[in-house]
Amino acid sequence: MGDELGEDRFFENDLKELASEDPFIRDQAVVRVAQRGVGVVQALMSILGDFAKPGLAGIANALGKIGDGRAIPVLAQAAKMGDEDLRIAAVWALAQFREPEVLPALLAECERPHPMIQSFLANVLGSFQDSRVVPILAKLSLHPNREVAFQAASALGEVGDRTAVAILQKSWRHGEPLVRAASAASLRRLGGKPSWISPWAIFFGLAGVAAVAAGWIVYR
Repeated sequence: MGDELGEDRFFENDLKELASEDPFIRDQAVVRVAQRGVGVVQALMSILGDFAKPGLAGIANALGKIGDGRAIPVLAQAAKMGDEDLRIAAVWALAQFREPEVLPALLAECERPHPMIQSFLANVLGSFQDSRVVPILAKLSLHPNREVAFQAASALGEVGDRTAVAILQKSWRHGEPLVRAASAASLRRLGGKPSWISPWAIFFGLAGVAAVAAGWIVYR
């Protein structure tokens, strides 16, 4: 009984530290909460449903790390309704799941004019072998933000849908050098290399993609 009470006190303390102004303290609290596993998911979901409570971004991060699918609906709601920090954390958490049911929420967030989120989600959507991601990636591949456009052009090659060839040709013609590099590499993956792309362009395109991919920092 005493051990359980002690654990409860530690858990409550971790929840308080999720609202700390010190990012190191917050991050360590997220790790400790997530290490408790599925046993705390229901409690975390209940807290996340109350947008007036502090530390909700940390709750969302912990739920993403735990990876229990029961949290998907409440995370999707937080991505729509929370403040900016919570929305970013909820989007990151949703992206940790590769379930078809998270796609509508992720695709909806791609429409929000937030280049950091759009860039992150473009990168994530490439791991979904689902034709529903192609239209939004096609749109993002022409985004004025270079990083967003680069990630989207790269992701279109990963999805493997040949309907993306035409849009990749367009992004290759009109994009910045980094976007052109990603488009060239994706076109090669899709077997859609046009005659006007030289072997040297493909070579430097692949090199550019590899260089940026090596420097890509995971979103949380």
